[in-house]
Amino acid sequence: MKKETKAAKTKTEPKQEEEELSGFKKLMKNKYLNLVLYFIINLLLLIWTGNWWMIIFFPIIFDYFITKKVNWTFWKKRDAPKTKVIEWVDAIIFAGIAALIIRTLLIEAYTIPTSSMEKTLRVGDYLFVSKYTYGPRMPITPLAIPFTHHTLPLTKSTPAFVDWIQTKYKRLPGLTTVKNDDIVVFNFPVGDTVASLSQAQSYYELCRKYGRKNVWDDNVYEEFKGKTYKIPMGKILVRPIDKKDNYVKRCVAIAGDTLLVKNGEVFINGVQQKDLSDKQFKYTIVTDGQAINKKIYSDMSISEEDQEMAIYPYLMSENIGGITFMEEFIYSPELTNYNLANLLVLPLTIENFQKFKSASNIKFIKRIVKPVGYKEPYIFPHTPVNYVINDQLINFIGTLDTALIPLFETYRGISFDNSKDFYVTLKKNINDSLFFANTEQLFTISQTGSFAWNEDNFGPLWIPKAGETISITTDNLPLYQRIIKNYENNTLEVKNNEIYINGSIATTYTFKQDYYFMMGDNRHNSADSRFWGFVPEDHIVGTPLFIWLSTNKDKVPIFQKIRWNRLFTGTRKL
Repeated sequence: MKKETKAAKTKTEPKQEEEELSGFKKLMKNKYLNLVLYFIINLLLLIWTGNWWMIIFFPIIFDYFITKKVNWTFWKKRDAPKTKVIEWVDAIIFAGIAALIIRTLLIEAYTIPTSSMEKTLRVGDYLFVSKYTYGPRMPITPLAIPFTHHTLPLTKSTPAFVDWIQTKYKRLPGLTTVKNDDIVVFNFPVGDTVASLSQAQSYYELCRKYGRKNVWDDNVYEEFKGKTYKIPMGKILVRPIDKKDNYVKRCVAIAGDTLLVKNGEVFINGVQQKDLSDKQFKYTIVTDGQAINKKIYSDMSISEEDQEMAIYPYLMSENIGGITFMEEFIYSPELTNYNLANLLVLPLTIENFQKFKSASNIKFIKRIVKPVGYKEPYIFPHTPVNYVINDQLINFIGTLDTALIPLFETYRGISFDNSKDFYVTLKKNINDSLFFANTEQLFTISQTGSFAWNEDNFGPLWIPKAGETISITTDNLPLYQRIIKNYENNTLEVKNNEIYINGSIATTYTFKQDYYFMMGDNRHNSADSRFWGFVPEDHIVGTPLFIWLSTNKDKVPIFQKIRWNRLFTGTRKL
């Protein structure tokens, strides 16, 4: 009898569970409970977003659950039994709306396409980016195809949005603000205009290099090793703030900071940036002729692209009969004792540098550092700097070698409008050891004009802060003119050496929002704020949370492509 009772009890348990489950389903379908839940969710969203237009959803929710005057689910007949197709339609619509809300307010998936943050973030990393950390930015261009960014899939220039409606910038409350050394995703500030077939380069840099008319006429050509090549520009596109390309860099300076890059190292308000173990610089390397083992490259996670580019300086050697100007400038005089056919230029972390330095087949290795006073034309703020062979320079050269005075007397008064020509003139007349030991003084003494900066020596530069007022002159205007005109929407003119803002003479300016200075951890292979300036607060998208997938394009078998050790790696402490 006991066994029968036990068996009977066991048989009733599934039925009880089924009844309990059925009771839960009935509870969840209770229209009054659902009404209260949806009212609370809508109220919380209204408070968070501050968007009072959401009040309109309260009567809609009430009608959907209680009065049922309008058939809000128009794709199915009211009170008709649900079919499988209708259930799938319901699920897809619900999932789409939920995903759109999550993507707009909470998190979004991104991928790393370039090596500017190597080795911190690597090409092929797939990230989840938090929008709620700094507060989600409300859509500025609301009329867009869902789940696209700026271009329709399978096209190169067809916009996925229309800019008929542009809303004012608004950011919802977040958990924190952007801090020094945060990794930040943002809209590319100078990406408001792009050449559709040359989007890897800034449109403004293309215009400076080739001329605006040539870029717009798609009439750009470049000579390389005696041959002329056409560089396609394609259609010129204009994009609003939230439809500009997404970039990811490290925020090295925040609003109110003063930044200085000295010999490649970052100083904020006079204090050196904390050590970043994955930070990379380029190094000049000369081997004994023995090829570097592929396994060594693999163990150091040096990409095939970097390996191919490593021999680029030597392949370009016929340009000036030795090696390219840029590379010649950064090499030490000791290189004259080595065969340049064995020369490489590689981006390395400190750890990888130490490994190369101790390798038996490495004969020479030195970090690339461009000196103070050497102006690169592509570096912000893109102002002209001339180098003049003046009395002060001739006197200084005389202290190095009196025999050089008569020679440089013949150059007196000659002005060079770029660093390259000035460098070549000095180097061909001054002994290598004297030239390289005194490069900084030679450039500084002869320099006329402001902001002779490069990737390794940049600044000092103050980062604008909302509400702060500065004096503006024609001297410092190049630093802030894009902010005044483009980011803060003022009219700006300079007439008779006087600055006019919105039609009135201005000697001061008060900034309307905060700005940031972003740099890539791959310091010599990153187009960042050193190239195009400040990142406005309204361009901030969010910060990476973690890497959910990482693939290596250099690997062939699928199981080798995945970097298993990077999966679900948090990024906030990188």
